[in-house]
Amino acid sequence: MTIKVLPKLRKQIWGSHRLGRMFGSEEKIGEVWLLSGHPLFITETSEGLDLNKDMEKILGKVFPRFPLLVKLISAEDWLSVQVHPDDEEAQKLEKEPWGKTEAWYFVENGQIAIGEDPEKIKEAFSSGNWDEALKKVNVQPGTFVFLPAGTVHALGPSGFLVEVQQSSDLTYRVYDWDRGRELHVEKAFKVMKKRKIEDLLIKNFEKFECEYFRIRKTREETLKGFCAIVVLERGELDGRRVEPFETFIVPEGESAYLNALALEIKLGSFFEGWGERT
Repeated sequence: MTIKVLPKLRKQIWGSHRLGRMFGSEEKIGEVWLLSGHPLFITETSEGLDLNKDMEKILGKVFPRFPLLVKLISAEDWLSVQVHPDDEEAQKLEKEPWGKTEAWYFVENGQIAIGEDPEKIKEAFSSGNWDEALKKVNVQPGTFVFLPAGTVHALGPSGFLVEVQQSSDLTYRVYDWDRGRELHVEKAFKVMKKRKIEDLLIKNFEKFECEYFRIRKTREETLKGFCAIVVLERGELDGRRVEPFETFIVPEGESAYLNALALEIKLGSFFEGWGERT
């Protein structure tokens, strides 16, 4: 049994007309929310299930909201230089249940920037010399980028990727390329952490696991729930024709036969142990 999830479109100043047209819009769409129980955009299903109200049926457990958020992102301009809080910081600073650890799977060539050293970010905020503070890297299709909470980062123009994250929209902007949007510098400085860019990249990605989610690329097998499926190439799922970036859920206790290149996304240990934690 599979449940098809219907996408929601989010306009962004840095968004892409191409992404908009892919989903029937003439506007600059930055994010297509493929799977979400976040109150900003709750994705509906073709079967009429509510990801939050029917969570136990889908996941076998109940959380403050559907715990995974999956997006398709495309940009014509640089996104802001930004950072996300971790769980403890999110609860303390925003009274939100979770912070925002995320990961990017690049479908096409792209560019990213990482602020490895928080002290250099603080210097750049004062001096305006962001070239010294940010390490920019070109990435190839099939590259996976892990962005644990606290990582200062930005996505560059032409990037086209699938993002998997905790269900949170907490973003603190440090620099916005002089576009005049609000910055969140004081909070950003509180949550920034040191990172090494080489520790965040996986080329020729096949699988990855962190405490919040497990992601792997798969092509032809029976998938057993709970999992989310983001189709990457045309194929079939349980005998139905599927197209790139269509998104499906296999509920807990169910299974589905996939014959298409896709990303399978499952809950990580943090959520699997939720009953014991709460």
